[in-house]
Amino acid sequence: MSLDDITKKPLRRLNPYRGLILDVNTWSAAHDYHREQQRLHGLAMHSPGVVAGLDVVAWNPPDSSVVIYPGVALDSEGHTIIVGEPQRFHLQVEERGTTYLVLRYREVADELAENTSEEEAQARFILEGYTLEERRQLPEETHLELARIEISNRGAPITDADHYLETSSDQIDLRYRLVSGPRPSGKIGIGVIPLENTTGGATCHMAVAMELVRTINSTTGYLAEFKGPINLNEEIQDCETLLVAGSGAFTLTEKWENVLHNFLDRGGVLWGEVCRGEGEGTKEPLPFESSFKDMAKRLDRNLTPLFRGHDLFTAHHLFAEAPEGIDGPVQLLESDGILFSDGDYGCLLQGGRPDKPAPRACIRSSVELGINLCIYSFQRTHQHSGLMGSH
Repeated sequence: MSLDDITKKPLRRLNPYRGLILDVNTWSAAHDYHREQQRLHGLAMHSPGVVAGLDVVAWNPPDSSVVIYPGVALDSEGHTIIVGEPQRFHLQVEERGTTYLVLRYREVADELAENTSEEEAQARFILEGYTLEERRQLPEETHLELARIEISNRGAPITDADHYLETSSDQIDLRYRLVSGPRPSGKIGIGVIPLENTTGGATCHMAVAMELVRTINSTTGYLAEFKGPINLNEEIQDCETLLVAGSGAFTLTEKWENVLHNFLDRGGVLWGEVCRGEGEGTKEPLPFESSFKDMAKRLDRNLTPLFRGHDLFTAHHLFAEAPEGIDGPVQLLESDGILFSDGDYGCLLQGGRPDKPAPRACIRSSVELGINLCIYSFQRTHQHSGLMGSH
């Protein structure tokens, strides 16, 4: 039961009086009131996710198992889930592909009382427990993702990730799990179009999305969720901000065009950035720029420079103009949900080029502009949906 379901009707509390008969229905209603109050508080005041603990680490020495440490979580129906002891979990999936480690609330009958008026024995108590499950797809039922692992082949040992922002095959990926906190002003899904890879093999600016999620969740009243790589051959779900970066040319397929049209029409924001990698000192246009601008035209957008007072410049932090990029002044263009920059703010947001750290002021400006971008995408999406101000 979601928050909307709980608030559709007023809470009904027992009114005790002398001579009240406490039958099964009355007793149940009295206790259900307190349970509903607890769930209402959890959902109205907090966001679902891990409250404390529940760390997932590889077994030492590595094999096909992981350890889930004790902790507490809140699911999207307001249930508090408590894992009281460390749990060693053996993965059963051996086929190549993604496997998800999922935590779910579960109620278990305890202490059967056979001497009752019922035909079958009844539970004297209900234990509020949990299940840990391994899935090849995330379940439609209420759940919390604790981790996911990209299995490479049968028998491959599972290890901890070398770096939180980037994981490889057979490493524990914690980037998608939610952390509970105060109920947010709004939720922002951030995804990346996997157009180009870096020299290390990672999707270009994928780490930027993760850094924006971390920063938004720790410095604003919004809840950002990492959506990972976005497949443009499918309709985009639960994503407000879409990032794409690169240097080379690309072609917009008809399927991509339809998907992006729908995404933009729902209020989503697509941010394209030229990424020069380790190159510097040149402002010569790269093929990515002309390809992105051609794509904007096909999507019926005419990119023009952002003006002072644009919603992007005032969404959270205040900007009078576009801040400097990694090589100085930038070209920052926009049209109805599509933005383009040749300033490589993404690399600035990661601290600058590997061989040339950026000044702290430039890093801060790029972070603040990225926060504005995501909050602007939330505001734009809700304006288009007619739900502005409702959460």
